Amino acid sequence: MSAGISLYYGVSRQKNTVEEYMFGGKNMPSIPICMSNMASTVSSILLVAMPTETYYYGAQIVFICLGDLTAALLMYFFYLPVFYKLGFTSLFEYLERRFNKGTRYLASVIYSITQLLYLLVIVYTSCTVVSQALGISFNLFAPFACLTCSIYTVLGGLRGVVWADTLQAMFMFISLLILIFIGIWNAGGFGEVFDIAEKGSRLNIFNFDPNPFTRNSSWMLYISAMFIGIYGNCTNPGVVQRYISLPNFSKARLVVIITAIASASIISLTVCLGVVIYATYFNCDPYMRKAISSHNELVSYYVVDVGKKIPGVTGLFLAGILSAALSSMSTIMNSISGTTCEDLIKPVLSKKLTDIQTNLCIKCLVAVFGLVITIGIFCINGRGGIFQLYRTTLSLTSGVILYVFTFGIFYEKANAKGAVAGALAGILVTVTLGLGSQAAIISGKINYVHKVISVEGCPGNVTQSLGLK
Repeated sequence: MSAGISLYYGVSRQKNTVEEYMFGGKNMPSIPICMSNMASTVSSILLVAMPTETYYYGAQIVFICLGDLTAALLMYFFYLPVFYKLGFTSLFEYLERRFNKGTRYLASVIYSITQLLYLLVIVYTSCTVVSQALGISFNLFAPFACLTCSIYTVLGGLRGVVWADTLQAMFMFISLLILIFIGIWNAGGFGEVFDIAEKGSRLNIFNFDPNPFTRNSSWMLYISAMFIGIYGNCTNPGVVQRYISLPNFSKARLVVIITAIASASIISLTVCLGVVIYATYFNCDPYMRKAISSHNELVSYYVVDVGKKIPGVTGLFLAGILSAALSSMSTIMNSISGTTCEDLIKPVLSKKLTDIQTNLCIKCLVAVFGLVITIGIFCINGRGGIFQLYRTTLSLTSGVILYVFTFGIFYEKANAKGAVAGALAGILVTVTLGLGSQAAIISGKINYVHKVISVEGCPGNVTQSLGLK
């Protein structure tokens, strides 16, 4: 369906200009842009990880919604007025105007590498879950999914990507709502779910413990989510590209607020799903009774379990997971293709490219990046190192990119030397803290304990409740 949507826009509209291909002619409707931004920022990893986090550690993770909303307000008042007025094809052109070319090129390279690693993680995760659940060969399904996404991104441009994202966002919403309602029904109603979750301490969301070694506290979740939200929504070229595609500044501001509310709604639904899953398995934990081999399989197990009783539910949720992955993939490929062409290719060419040639270059880059992702998936298949590599790289690069943009916007006397020095200092501090925390976890100095789970309600088992480490 996504490929069909983009094929329609590819055939019905001639995208001979960069503005049309990258920004939809700067005349995109507001609601699809909201849905597209929401679908792009809510990855398939979040759909699986958030319910699992809630199940084992409680619903206080919902505090990240407040951080995201704060980031949206900062975008509304400070970042958007600057970026919308400039309207650059590559957001990193701002860094050249504000500092110098070196800062622009460095940030562009860092961003592109990070986003490619991110794509490898989410597409690999989604294809693995879907192929295992449906009994399809990963080696056949993964390239098919990547090829489909590459085709509709190349053909449809921003218009095709946005409308495909809108369809995929609907799949995410519907699948989450159905799973929540079915879980509430099976558990005996909303009141029963609430009572079970309350007794299991899953609804204790307020924790203002100042101890920095606490796994999650309300203020830590809020602050970290705010900075991640600023990076993901205020200085993310793929998201900013959509705001610039709107016909006027007032609509762009409205979309910022609606997108934040929609994203917070999706996050809240994933937390609700985690509470419902806990109410389903509170006295017969799948991991403790060896029904699953990893905590990360909890959501998939629940979906398949529900699907045995109600046909179609499993397929709908898998469609939601795959939709989230393809939405992120199309957005990122469209974005990094534009930034790579503008920042890294055009500056080294002796002749200036025409609009048509630039448009063709961007489309070719989309195809190349799609091929890179496909090959990369097979390279990491069965290996776990890419996840640690991505987390480490993101912790370094997101702070750098966020810093250089924020430094330039908020500090009038900022210069290139200050931007580079601050970025290097930030990397040094992040590396020190990151490696130190990992070393402490490995050595056992830092232990994160789950809330109480049990198998005492499982048939044929007599096992007491305990807290897993």
